[in-house]
Amino acid sequence: MSEARASALVVLRVRDFRLYWSGLVAQVGGQHMFQFTLGWLAFEITGSQAQLAIIHLCAFVPQFTLTMLGGVLADRIDPRRLIQVAQAVAAAGVILVGVMALLDLVVLWHLALGSFLLGLSNAVDEPCRAAFFPRLLPKSLLRSAVPLISMAFGGARIVAPSIAGFLIAAAGASTTFLVSAIGISSMIAMLFMVRPGAGVAPAHGSLLANFADSLRYIRANEVFSKVILAAMLNAMFAMGYHHMLPVFAKDVLLVDARGLGILASAVGVGALTGLLSYPWWQARLSPRNLMVASMTAYCLALLVLAFSDWFWLSVAMCFVAGLNHAGFMTSCQVVLQTLVEDNYRGRVMGVFTQVWSLLYLSGFLLNFAGSLMGPRLALAAGSLVVLACVWMSLVRSAALRALTLAPRAS
Repeated sequence: MSEARASALVVLRVRDFRLYWSGLVAQVGGQHMFQFTLGWLAFEITGSQAQLAIIHLCAFVPQFTLTMLGGVLADRIDPRRLIQVAQAVAAAGVILVGVMALLDLVVLWHLALGSFLLGLSNAVDEPCRAAFFPRLLPKSLLRSAVPLISMAFGGARIVAPSIAGFLIAAAGASTTFLVSAIGISSMIAMLFMVRPGAGVAPAHGSLLANFADSLRYIRANEVFSKVILAAMLNAMFAMGYHHMLPVFAKDVLLVDARGLGILASAVGVGALTGLLSYPWWQARLSPRNLMVASMTAYCLALLVLAFSDWFWLSVAMCFVAGLNHAGFMTSCQVVLQTLVEDNYRGRVMGVFTQVWSLLYLSGFLLNFAGSLMGPRLALAAGSLVVLACVWMSLVRSAALRALTLAPRAS
């Protein structure tokens, strides 16, 4: 039995976590199917890439502006109830768009509203989930649970769009939206079935005071501040590289849509491989060395990708980048979830989950810079910024160098 499989089986023997994880797989699968179908339908209706971008912007704005507020709320209110409300909001948006599509009445503003409601839901859901799931299992299993949480997202990112494409072709967008709504609603039902451990006393005072307190807490902890800074700089300057893949495919590598699909799939397969192999690396490297090694390999892969003229070399670099990025992000989450105090968990993870919002900003910055200096130099410059941060911050951090985590349960 492989190390990764053994580690997963230990965690999934815990009933409450197993139920939660099953609901999470269904939820994120439904979300990715909805996002894929939303984009397809928006372009089908309008034929405009600009209006398609507006649809995605409608999800980004609430998620970016409200995620840290969601983290504050997670430390003040029962996160289970907040997750259920958030998923109810998302399901309502999906059902609205699905009904309009079924009646052949759907127009652009319906899609924009559905996208906005999904972004609003994610702003509350992501930090609340991070605050909630550690209450479902012993703390000794937390290090093994985090990769499983990441795997739910990584696997859905690969599988769900394919399922959505098949359903659209076979039964139409309205049926795909209905299946998405069922997946999203599954988490609501599962949360009624779990029995979480007792939470800490909720935070008191104003929302602003709670948020300011969380920033002071992060700043006072060198490990937290270094890890979150590295993750955010990566999110701003390099993580949006896959938004540049259409440019590299068409203008640099001179391949068609099938070639672009291979490049994008290589990133996803690499990420899933990184998640599956994470327990093996975690057992052999310290947290700092794992983060430094994975980010160094990731940045070097992006540098090679930036200057590659060979299609299959670029495919290999996309795989390496996806693999090492998954290792870095999972390691960050393991460190934060293991060390953070329970009464700050929602707020700290709310700050960290801004990384996923900044992904869109990264895509914009890299493509804008690419329009000025060319895609090769833009991607290379972003990669070098992140690489410099890794070696000037993570490598030199005394707190990270001394950091060890408790052994995983077996």
